[in-house]
Amino acid sequence: MLLRMKIKSILLFVLFLLCSGLFCNAQDIDSLKLILKNSTSDTTRIKLYVELSELCEIEEIPEYANPAIDLCEKALKEKNAKRAFYLKYLASALNNMGFLNEQKGEMKLALNYYQKCLKSFEEINDKEGVATALNNIGLLYHNVGDIPNALEYYHKSLKIREEIKEKEGIAYCLNNIGSIYKDQGYIAKALEYYNRSLKISEEAKDKYGIANTLNNIGYIYQSKGDPHCKLSKEECLRVEKIKALSYYNRSLKIFEETKNKEGIAYSLNNIGLVYQTNGDPNCNESKEKCLTAGLEKALEYFNRSLKIQEETNDKKGMAYSINNTASIKLEQGQTKEALLLATKSYKLSRELGFPEIISLTSNLLAKIYSKMGNYKGSFEMLVLHQQMQDSIKNETNRKDAIQKSFQYAYDKKAAADSVKVMEERKVFDAQIKQERTQRTALYAGLGLVALFSAFMYNRFRITRKQKRIIELQKIEVDKQKELADSRREIAEAQKHVIEEKQKEILDSIYYARRIQQAMLTSEEYISHHFKAEYFIFYQPKDIVSGDFYWAADYNNKFYIATADCTGHGVPGAFMSLLNISFLNENLLERKIEEPAKILTEQRKEIIKALNPKGSEDSKDGMDCVLCAFDLNNNVLRFAAANNPLWLVRPSTVSASSVTAGTLELMEYKADKMPVGKYEENPKDFTLQTIDLKKGDLVYTFTDGFADQFGGPKGKKFMYKQLERLILSIANQPMHEQKELLSKAINDWKAEQEQIDDILIIGVKI
Repeated sequence: MLLRMKIKSILLFVLFLLCSGLFCNAQDIDSLKLILKNSTSDTTRIKLYVELSELCEIEEIPEYANPAIDLCEKALKEKNAKRAFYLKYLASALNNMGFLNEQKGEMKLALNYYQKCLKSFEEINDKEGVATALNNIGLLYHNVGDIPNALEYYHKSLKIREEIKEKEGIAYCLNNIGSIYKDQGYIAKALEYYNRSLKISEEAKDKYGIANTLNNIGYIYQSKGDPHCKLSKEECLRVEKIKALSYYNRSLKIFEETKNKEGIAYSLNNIGLVYQTNGDPNCNESKEKCLTAGLEKALEYFNRSLKIQEETNDKKGMAYSINNTASIKLEQGQTKEALLLATKSYKLSRELGFPEIISLTSNLLAKIYSKMGNYKGSFEMLVLHQQMQDSIKNETNRKDAIQKSFQYAYDKKAAADSVKVMEERKVFDAQIKQERTQRTALYAGLGLVALFSAFMYNRFRITRKQKRIIELQKIEVDKQKELADSRREIAEAQKHVIEEKQKEILDSIYYARRIQQAMLTSEEYISHHFKAEYFIFYQPKDIVSGDFYWAADYNNKFYIATADCTGHGVPGAFMSLLNISFLNENLLERKIEEPAKILTEQRKEIIKALNPKGSEDSKDGMDCVLCAFDLNNNVLRFAAANNPLWLVRPSTVSASSVTAGTLELMEYKADKMPVGKYEENPKDFTLQTIDLKKGDLVYTFTDGFADQFGGPKGKKFMYKQLERLILSIANQPMHEQKELLSKAINDWKAEQEQIDDILIIGVKI
C-alpha cells in the first residue's frame, strides 16, 4: 500500500509505505485503468483505486480515492473477515483525500481525513501507518503555523518509530522537528535535530535522507548563520558560507552517486546561491575580485542546474534557475541579456501559476525595466509583484492559489484579447495532443487485454491440475490443524497458570512494599519534630528496596539514619525491616543514645538474628551513617559504617576539602566495616562530633548514586562528580536540590537500567 504525503519546501521529507505483491511496482496509469475496467473482485478494485490515487495528478485524487473509501466502508459494515485489509486500504484512501484538501487550503477538512486515517491504522495496530498519519497531521499543523500541535504530533510519530526501530522514519521526524526550530529562529536547536537526523540516516544507509539533511544544514549556515561563531561579523559570514558550501557539495556528491537528477539540480542551484551572495568565500583577493569570481561561479552552477532541469522537464526549477541567472547578468551590467532571461522565466512562471515565482520574476523585471528607462513597464511589474505578495500573505487568496496551483493564470486587462487568443490556441493544441495520446493508449490497452487473456487461460489449465493435488493436501492440513489446535489449548492453559503465579508473586511484592513504606519514618513525622530544612531523595531500584531511612526524636536530639542493606529488591527489603526494628529497640527501648554505641549494639543483634547457632558464615548487614542532631547546642554526633558524611560550609583554607566558589565540602571518613559480621573481634564504631554553624549543610548517602552507569561513555557517575554536583546546587533551596539531584541522575542513566537503590539525605542548619 502507498501513502501520498506532502512535501514542505526543502526541509520536510516524504515517507512512503510501499505495497507488496501484485501492486509493488509502479505501473503505467493507463494500464492500471484497463485492469480496473476488467476487474470484478472488490479487493482487487480497492487496491487499484488506491494505487491510482497515488499515481494520478492531485486534482484527480477524488476520482479514485472516493470509490476505494465507499467499497471499504461497505465491506466493513458487513463485518467481513478481511477487516484488517479493508481498514488498511481505507486509511490510505483517507490519507490521500486529506493530502488533496490540504493542497486546496481546506485545512479543517484535511485534518478530518487525516484523523480518520489515524483511527483506522490504530484499530489494526499498524504502527508504521499510525506513525505516518501522526507525521501528516504534524505537517498540517506546521503549515498553518500551529507550532505546539505540530511539535506534539511530530514527537508522537517519533516515539512510535523509535519503538519499531524504523531508522529512516526516525530521521524524517527529527528533520521535521528541526525545521520547526529553524522557522522559529532557534538555530542551535534546529542544528541539533538536523545532526541527529543525519547520524541516523547514515546508520540506516539512507542516501536520500543523508543528502536532504545535508542540504538542510547547508541552508541553515547559508541563511541563518552559525549561532556559535565568535569571530567578527564579516569573518563569521565567510566561515558560514564555507560551511554551507561544504554541506551542499556533500549532498551533491550523494545525489550524483544515486543518479537523482532532481536532487543534483537542487544542490547545484543552492551552491550557486552561496557564490552569488557576497562572492566566493574561499577567495583571498580584494573584495571586488571575490564578488566577481563569485558571480562567475554562480553562473556556472545555475547553468548546470538548468541543463538538468531541462532534461527532466522541471519547469518550476527552470523558472528559478533562469531567474537566478538573469539577476547575475543584471549585476554584471548585461541588461539586454538579463531582460531576455527574465522574460523567459516570467513566461514560465505564468504557465505554472505559482504566485511565489511570479513575484520573484516580476520584481526582477521591474529592476531591469527601471535600469533601461522603461518606467511604465517597471511600474506595471512592481504592481504585479505587490499583487503576488498580497496573494501569498492573504489567507483567502493563498487558499485560492493552492486550489488553482496547477492552472493559475495571471491575465492582465490591458492585453486581455491577445492573451485570450494565445491561450485558446494552446488549449486547442493540447486537446489535439491529448487525443493522439489517448488513441495510442487505447491500442496499447487492447494489446495488454489480449496478453492478459492468454495468461489467464494458461493459469486456468494449471489451476485445474493443481486442484486435485490441493484436495489431497487439504485432508492432511486439516489433521495437522487439529493437532495444532490441541497443542495451542495446552499452551494457553500453561500460559494462564504462569500468569496467575506471576500475579500472585507481584501482589505479594507490592504488599511487601506497603509494609516497608509503613516502616519508613514518614516525612510528616520528620517535618513536625525536626527543626531544620531537609530533603530526602529516595529512588529504589525495584518495587521494594534495600536502602532505607529512619528517624526518631528522643531526649532533645533528632536521630537520622541513612542505610544500605546487603542486596536490593526483596532480600534487601527484609534486611531493611530487620534493621529498622533493631534501631527502634536500641534507642527507644534500651535507651542507647550515642550513635557509635547504637551501631555497635546493632551489629551484635544482626549477627545474632542471622546466625543464631554460630554455625553459618553470614555476611549480611548494612552500611550506615547514623546522625544525632542536637540543635539546641548546634552539635552533630554521628557514627559511619563504610559510607562517609559530607559537610558543606563557607570556604576556608583546608587541605582536605573540595571548594567551589565560596563553599567548601569536607568529608568525614567512615569506619571501614559494615554493621554486620566482619571479622572475629571487630572494633567498636567511632563516635565523631561536629560543631555546627548556621548555614551548614550535611549530606549522607548510600553508594547507589555514585555507582550508577550512564553518560555518553556508559561509565559510573563516581563520587568526585557527585561532590561537584553537590557544591553546584548547595546554594539552592532544599526542595530544589532534591529535584536537581533527581534530574542529574536520571539524565545520566538515560535509557540504561538503574543498578542499585539510591538514597541521599540533605540537612541545612
